[in-house]
Amino acid sequence: MPTSKETPSWISFQFRPDQVPFPVWIHLGEATLACHYMREAALAVREGDLIGYISTLQGIVANASLDGNGLSEDQVDRLLEGSLQLPPSQMFLEREIRNLLKAVNWTQARSRSGDPDTGPWVIQMLNAQVLKELPSTNGSTAGEYRVKTSYGKVRPEDIAPLMERLHAWTESELFRPENEEERMAFSIIRAVLTHLYLLWIEPFAEGNGRTARMVEFQLLLNAGIPAAAAHRMAMHVATTRNEYLRQVAQAAAPNGDVIPFITYMVKGFTDGVKALLAEVSEAQYQLLAEEELRNLVDPTASSNGERLQRLALGLHAHRANIATAQVPQLTPELAHAYARLNAKTLQRDLAQLEELGLVERSRGQVRAKPLAVRPFATNV
Repeated sequence: MPTSKETPSWISFQFRPDQVPFPVWIHLGEATLACHYMREAALAVREGDLIGYISTLQGIVANASLDGNGLSEDQVDRLLEGSLQLPPSQMFLEREIRNLLKAVNWTQARSRSGDPDTGPWVIQMLNAQVLKELPSTNGSTAGEYRVKTSYGKVRPEDIAPLMERLHAWTESELFRPENEEERMAFSIIRAVLTHLYLLWIEPFAEGNGRTARMVEFQLLLNAGIPAAAAHRMAMHVATTRNEYLRQVAQAAAPNGDVIPFITYMVKGFTDGVKALLAEVSEAQYQLLAEEELRNLVDPTASSNGERLQRLALGLHAHRANIATAQVPQLTPELAHAYARLNAKTLQRDLAQLEELGLVERSRGQVRAKPLAVRPFATNV
C-alpha cells in the first residue's frame, strides 16, 4: 500500500553506511568491544545483581524523565522497595515507572527466549504497556494507532503502511553485514534509526517517546548487548535532553541528514558503555583485592587479626589519603571495633599494615598502597 504524497519528506528510509564518519565507526568498535567484554566478565552474583538493578533503575528513570516524570532515582528506588508512598495526586508518576519496569522485564524475557520480533504488533504492545492504566488526555486507546493528525505530521491512514515499511527496511540486508564482527555495530545503528523514525512517524496519540526508546532497548538486547549497557542509550538522551531534541529536529529539517543524529547517539552510548565497563572492572578489582588482603592479613593469625583485616579492607576501599583520626569512621564495623580501644591501638594496627607493605603513613595521614592485582596496568 503506497503512502500519501503528503507524507513528510524526511521519512525517506535512506541510509548509506559509507556516509558514517570514520570516528563514529571507531566509537562503535569501542562499544562493541566493551559489550563483548562485559558479556564474558565474571562477577559474584551479589555485585552483578547490584550493577544490573542500578542500571535498570537509571534507565527507567531516564526514559520516564524525558516525558516529564520528575521522580528521582532515590524516589523510584524507595517506591520499588515499598518505603515511599506518593500522594494521590502523584500516583500516575508511580504508574508510569511501574509500566516501564514491566516493559523492560517483558523485552528482556523475550530476548532471553530468542524472540527477536520488533514488528508493528510488538511496538503496539509496548505502547499499550507503557500507557497501561494511565489517563488519556485525548480519549485515545493505548496501543492503537492515532486517528488524528496536525500540520506536518504523518496522516493517520499512512501510519500502518509506514510501520510495515520501517520494519521491512530495518530487517533488510542493509543492516546485516557479511562480517560477524560488524554485526553489533550495524545493530546499534539500526536501533538508533528505528528510534528516530518512530519519533517521526508518531504512530500513537501518546507515549511515542517512551515506546521508541523501549523498541531501541529491545533491538540492543537482540544484538547481544547486556541489558545494563542497553540502558545507557536512554541515560545519554536524558542527560543531554536539549541536544537530543535539537538533533531530532535537525534531521527532519529541509535537507536534513540522519548522520549527525547517529553520531550524537553513538558517541553518548559509547561513553556510557565504557563508564559501565569501568564499574564492572572496579567491582572485579574490589573482589580480588579483598581476596588478596585475606591472604596477606590472616584474621586467625592473632587476637587482633580480624580487626586488622577490616582495617585493611576499609582503607583499600577508600584509597585516598585520610587523617588517621578519621580512619575508624570509614565503616560501621571499624567504628565499632575501635570505639572502646585506646587511640594508640589504631596507631599500632596501622604500623603493622605498614610493615606488611599495605599502607603508607605521613604527617598524620594514611593511604592504602595499590595491590598487585592489575598486572597488565604496569609498564613491564
